[in-house]
Amino acid sequence: MKSRTKVALSTIAFATVISLQSYILYQQNQANQTVQVKVDKLQNQIDQTSKANQELLSKIERLESNLELKPRSLLSMN
Repeated sequence: MKSRTKVALSTIAFATVISLQSYILYQQNQANQTVQVKVDKLQNQIDQTSKANQELLSKIERLESNLELKPRSLLSMN
């Protein structure tokens, strides 16, 4: 094979490899963006659940506090 033909084929092979790598990186980037959107949604759900749990815990603590006070108020009625 002539030297020029080898150089031309090597150049084509190199360009093909670079193109395939670029395409793979593009696809991975697209997949990463999709995953990031899903992660953001899940994080939002976690934050909302955490806030709701905190509100429920606060209500439970108030109820427990009220229950502790009730026996005393019932005793004072005598």
